[in-house]
Amino acid sequence: MTSSSQLDFVTVDVFTSKPYEGNALAIVRIPPGRTLSQDQKQTIAGEFNLSETTFLHENGDDAKDDGWTVDIFMVSSELPFAGHPTIGTACYVLGRTAQARGIREGVMEGSFRLKAGRVGLRYDVARRTAKASVPHDVHVHQKRYRRDEVFALQPRLAEAHQRGGMTTREDFPIVSIVKGMTFVLVELESEEALGMVSLASRTLGVDGLDEEWNKTFIGSYFFVRIGKSEDGTTRLRSRMIEGPVEHPASGSAASDLAAYLSSTEGGDNKTLRYEIVQGVEMGRRSEIFIEVEMTDGGSVSKLYVEGGAVQVMEGRLTV
Repeated sequence: MTSSSQLDFVTVDVFTSKPYEGNALAIVRIPPGRTLSQDQKQTIAGEFNLSETTFLHENGDDAKDDGWTVDIFMVSSELPFAGHPTIGTACYVLGRTAQARGIREGVMEGSFRLKAGRVGLRYDVARRTAKASVPHDVHVHQKRYRRDEVFALQPRLAEAHQRGGMTTREDFPIVSIVKGMTFVLVELESEEALGMVSLASRTLGVDGLDEEWNKTFIGSYFFVRIGKSEDGTTRLRSRMIEGPVEHPASGSAASDLAAYLSSTEGGDNKTLRYEIVQGVEMGRRSEIFIEVEMTDGGSVSKLYVEGGAVQVMEGRLTV
C-alpha cells in the first residue's frame, strides 16, 4: 500500500518481447480519487528522462468497462497521442487485467481516453501484444524538405552522397499524422545509407508549415524499403532522429509513414500492412506492425499500430 505522497510506477520496453530492447516507457499509476496537476506530471516525466512517460488513471471497483484515461508526457511537453506509450500502457494494464481474471488465451478489448480522442484496444493474451486504433487526421504539408537541408543536418550522408548517391530524391514530404505530431519522411536507397544517419547538432526546425498545423512536434524519420513478405506485408527499416536524440521505436512516426505510403501508393478499398524494424543501430531492435484500411476514394479510413511490451522495473515515486 502506497502512502498519499507516493505513487507506484513500472517501466516497460515496448515493441519487443526482450528486456532491454525496444523503447523504454515509464507508466505512473494514479489510483481512483487521486489527482496530479499538469506541472506535477511534467516534473515526474522530466525525472524519468525517457522519451515518454504515461499517467494511467486507474478505475475503481465500480468501473463498467475496460476503459482508462491516459496522459502522455515527453520530458518537456504533453502529447495528444504517441504510439509506443499507447502500446506499452495497453500491454501492461490489459495484461494485468487478464491475469487478475484468470484469462490465459483469446483477445481482450478495451480503450484509452487520450487527449487526441478515444483509442480502441485489442490485446492478444497468449502473444502478449496489443493493437491500438490510431487517431489520425493525415495532412501532407505543401512545403517539402529539400535534400540540401537534410544534408546540412546529416554531413555523413552528404559526404557519402557525393561519392555514390544515398537518395535519388530532391526533396521529401512533411506529413502530420494528427495536429501536433509531424515528421519529415526521408527515404534512403540502402541499409548502408541508413547506417550513416547520425544524431543532429540541433533540433529540426521547419518554417512555412501549413496554417493551423504549424504548432507541432517535428522529427526526422529515415527509412529504407526492404521488400515484401509472402503475405504482401511491406517490410521497412527506419530510424527516428529528434535533434541530438535517437528513438529506438516510434509508433506515431511509423503510423505517419504507413499512412503516407498508403495514400500515395496504396489504392482504393485495400488493407495494407507494414512491418517496420527500428532501433537496430542503437542495439535496441524494435518491431512495429501497422495496418491501414483505405476508402474507395484512396484515403486512410482506419489505422492500427501493434506490438508487444515487457516489464523491466517497478517501484514507487514521491510526489
